[in-house]
Amino acid sequence: MPAVEVDGVSTPILHMSQLAALLGIPAPPALESTRLGYDLLLVVESWAENLRALSWELLMAPTSSRGRSLRNLTMNAVYPISLLPETWASGNLDWGVVDLDEQRAESYTTTLELADFARGVHATWAVFMLESEEALALDDPVVRTPRGQLRYSELLASHRWHIAFHHRQMVEYLAAAGIDPAHAFRAEQLAGLTLPATVF
Repeated sequence: MPAVEVDGVSTPILHMSQLAALLGIPAPPALESTRLGYDLLLVVESWAENLRALSWELLMAPTSSRGRSLRNLTMNAVYPISLLPETWASGNLDWGVVDLDEQRAESYTTTLELADFARGVHATWAVFMLESEEALALDDPVVRTPRGQLRYSELLASHRWHIAFHHRQMVEYLAAAGIDPAHAFRAEQLAGLTLPATVF
């Protein structure tokens, strides 16, 4: 995967819109959804690769993110990405019953199962981006969500912020346990992303 280094920080690049944003070069507004979509792809890939290298005990232990485990946070941060292709097609984000993160998580009882789930979300989103890249550049439709109507690009930006926020928590949790992440990518490297000063 190509990468560009800015101020000593190397960031993977999947699309020219990401490169333009990283270098501070104005990109056509039509490419905003494309850039955000590829950013999501990077974060989900990193999340999945980090999961694969962890023991089940570490995945189930409470973190400083309100005591939630990495298994629970995977449902909270990664699962919603799986809903985005259908949202593009239907114009409606069907979240279902809210606050089911732990109930969904209970279906996964090994590291491999949980990592495979995250890798499956990554694979599905990768296919969507490849198939929809041109359409994303041509249209930014309004979609219905449980929190009101949003442009699709705004929905992608919201999910990018959300998963990046928890990805940083994952990295900090592993560091506190004396573990180097299997995937060195840090979500805060993404151009135009502002996370809170506090991690948890």
